[in-house]
Amino acid sequence: MADNSNDETLNNPTSIQPENLSAEIISTNEKNIITPKQETENMEAHHHNDLHHKSKKWKNHLLEFLMIFLAVTLSFFAENLREYFSDQKKEKEYMESMVADLKSDTTAFGTAITRWKYINKNTDSMLLYLKTDISQPTVNTLYNLVSKEFFRFDLFKYNNKTFEELKSSGDFRLLKNNDLINAIMTYDLNMKYILTQEQNIKEFMIIFKNDESKIFDFSRLNDKWGYNKSLIFPDKNTNLKLLSYDKQTIAEYFNKLWTFHALAKIHEKLFEENKMIATKLLNQVQNEYHLEKE
Repeated sequence: MADNSNDETLNNPTSIQPENLSAEIISTNEKNIITPKQETENMEAHHHNDLHHKSKKWKNHLLEFLMIFLAVTLSFFAENLREYFSDQKKEKEYMESMVADLKSDTTAFGTAITRWKYINKNTDSMLLYLKTDISQPTVNTLYNLVSKEFFRFDLFKYNNKTFEELKSSGDFRLLKNNDLINAIMTYDLNMKYILTQEQNIKEFMIIFKNDESKIFDFSRLNDKWGYNKSLIFPDKNTNLKLLSYDKQTIAEYFNKLWTFHALAKIHEKLFEENKMIATKLLNQVQNEYHLEKE
């Protein structure tokens, strides 16, 4: 009976399949079942791997940032250095030009001072003779004095090319020495004052020349200009006549000539003072920038 049962079982294998299948499913499920503890361990391992991976990326980014920052910084410093040397070169070129301007001015000052001394000397003589009795020798002398300075007047030519370039371009910022900047500014103001005064003196000269034309006979003058652009009378020993011997007219002329003379003396003094200022400024620029002195 037992044998028959065994045979039956062998002959009919399907009868044991459900039991075996269930066992296999259970075994498989057991393999696939992940306990909470295992899941936590797996997550921690995955999390640690991600951290390690991200740490590497962060360091790479930091290195890249540092390299870019260093490149930009070096480029910035290189550009600043290039600009610094360029500004230094431009500053020295400006000062070389300033030296040339000041040398030109000091030479012009010398010429102007000589000219104004000559004008003032003759004007002083005119005033002295006008206060004496108007005799024939006095009239002849007055004519000759007038001929020497008939209209001998040249406006001073201030060479301010470099100053104007510095001012218009804003390149005064290139100059580092504030004392030098102040000296240049002061010198320019002084020169502009001198030029204004000189223009005023010239206008006043025209005024007293109008009165002069009422006293002296300009028709007796030569029609040619002399070396100094002054009209020369033919012969200082020729007996010349005044157009007017009126004391009032001569007195008014004297007053205007005296005023001109006083202004001219001040002007001469201004030229002398500013020649010294220009010379001092010239030396200051040459010393500051180590420029050759002639």
